[in-house]
Amino acid sequence: MSPTLKTHLTSLEKSAVKLPSAAALKIPHWTEEGVFCGWKTITFSQFLNDVENAARYWANELLQRNIKERDIVGVWVKGTSYLDAVQIWGIARAGYIPQLISLRLTHLDVVYDVLKLAGAKAVVFDSTFLQTLEVNMVALPVVDTRSMSLEHFPLPQLWVPSEQSDIVMIYHSSGSTSGMPKIVPLTSRWVDYAIESVEPIFRGLEGQQVVASNGSFCHIAAAMCLMGCHDLGHCVMLSKDIPPSPAEIKSMVNEYGLTVLFLFSSFLSKTLREARSDPELLRSLQIMPSVFHGGLALNPVDATWARANGLNLKDAFASTEVGLMMFGVGGSGSDAGYLQPPPGVKYRFVPASGSSIEDPESRNTGPGEQLLELVVPSESRNCPHESLRHKETGDFHTGDLFAEPIPGHFLSRGRNDDWIKMEISLRCDTKSIEGNVMELCGKDLVSTAVCLGTGRPSPALLVEPLQEEDGDDYSALKDEIVRRIRPFHERMYTHERIEDPRFIIVCPKGSLPRTSKGGVPRTVVEKKYEKALDEIYARK
Repeated sequence: MSPTLKTHLTSLEKSAVKLPSAAALKIPHWTEEGVFCGWKTITFSQFLNDVENAARYWANELLQRNIKERDIVGVWVKGTSYLDAVQIWGIARAGYIPQLISLRLTHLDVVYDVLKLAGAKAVVFDSTFLQTLEVNMVALPVVDTRSMSLEHFPLPQLWVPSEQSDIVMIYHSSGSTSGMPKIVPLTSRWVDYAIESVEPIFRGLEGQQVVASNGSFCHIAAAMCLMGCHDLGHCVMLSKDIPPSPAEIKSMVNEYGLTVLFLFSSFLSKTLREARSDPELLRSLQIMPSVFHGGLALNPVDATWARANGLNLKDAFASTEVGLMMFGVGGSGSDAGYLQPPPGVKYRFVPASGSSIEDPESRNTGPGEQLLELVVPSESRNCPHESLRHKETGDFHTGDLFAEPIPGHFLSRGRNDDWIKMEISLRCDTKSIEGNVMELCGKDLVSTAVCLGTGRPSPALLVEPLQEEDGDDYSALKDEIVRRIRPFHERMYTHERIEDPRFIIVCPKGSLPRTSKGGVPRTVVEKKYEKALDEIYARK
């Protein structure tokens, strides 16, 4: 057994012993009448007690159904509440391997498929979303065990990893390929480093920090935040809304002690625009030691304004498979916007190639700038599970592209494939969407289909019709496209779907720009139709 391999559970136990009465979480609190009344503090000892109570319950329930320790148990919940965290941590504390399934995945067949693919023996689900779940395995609704007296049930011995390859939890890729997300098992080596990798966020800060959680515990960003913060004895604050409104941010900072804000870049841009005309919001952002953003590059105009107005912006570049890959330099110097690898990792930056990156204009590259793909070697502690690595090299090829204008300092330049990142940093496979449209509509309706939506809540589709009609708003064409593609999109994450004809733009035949090889440069098209896209999403 390696004593150096930390897990989310050993980190919680350590802080509960060292800092039992310190705040572990601050959670939204409502009266019985449903009136919001601020944030309630959960101490480390209370969180540990709630997790252990849940562990007693789930060990008893699952063992009765012949679900043995170290079996995989699916957890299909929203993942944004304290109760969800207690359930996830509690099932792990009971000795099982939680497989986290986001409620953004709504198609029952797909949920069952990913459970089977991972080898799950049972699934725990949110009964407020679905009263019953009919699958060919044990299916149990979430139970709030916090006030239940369960001391008569034994508490299983705390499982700790004995090998670096032991599986701690299972997540899924944030986008799907033809309606099926990839399984992302988290090894004990990966989790150990993920917990450690959060430390640079707090470097130079004194005392306990209060950190805003970033989304759902069923996605890796919020889970890593909770794991890493609790290992260091810091407090995680759950917002009432996702993203938090300007009024909520002001209350969190000024009344409840928020010190580190995490927002996806799209949400931060909106917050910064509000701050231009809201002095109180601006002051709230200014007094925080750090404002972190991630998912997409922050709009340069917003970043420049924020730094000029005293905000300490920092970028956190991450993915489900690798975790925190790069950190922004931060500060107010000329290098503030650059990214750097964190300590303890081993990366290779290899010259990128491929038709999808052949157009420099679409990548905002400088003169003579070389594009580099980040590759995580197998020996790096944050290299993901072997099932996700390159079959020949054994390394993980991220597909993320960077420029290196200064040695050791990087700028993000998008991806070398057909995936785009949406508003909440989750990914969308544009190629599979385009392929499905052409398969179903290419013979009689459209000649070209391009899926767009970087930084948007959901994708949009640009098509060139096979037959043009003067004065036609093409509403019938749009309706028919949506009708045909609906079964395909129902299987996808909610952020990947095109379900409304409003999100289809019909372009004149031959009007879309082409590369020398005949492809459509997605980023160029996105810029060309930016105003039209803005209008569509403003009406949503």
